[in-house]
Amino acid sequence: MLIDVSAGGALIETGRRILPDTFAEVYMETPFQRASVRGRVLRCAVVGVRPTAVRYRAAIQFDSYLPWFVEDRDISLAGAEERVRC
Repeated sequence: MLIDVSAGGALIETGRRILPDTFAEVYMETPFQRASVRGRVLRCAVVGVRPTAVRYRAAIQFDSYLPWFVEDRDISLAGAEERVRC
């Protein structure tokens, strides 16, 4: 799940542990566009524990800027369904 995103990175929540200093490929999709960007995991911490699952929150710094924020367009992610796979 995407928590926050900027041109240079993203904060995600996932059921998978992601080790800091590893690389991840992040895929994001809205109803209007898709993007894939590679990045380095800066940190990852446990944010929830349940009897059957653990939730992690990870910060990823992109290797290049996310095109949605670089292009000279007024694009809003509000209300869009974002999906992140690592």
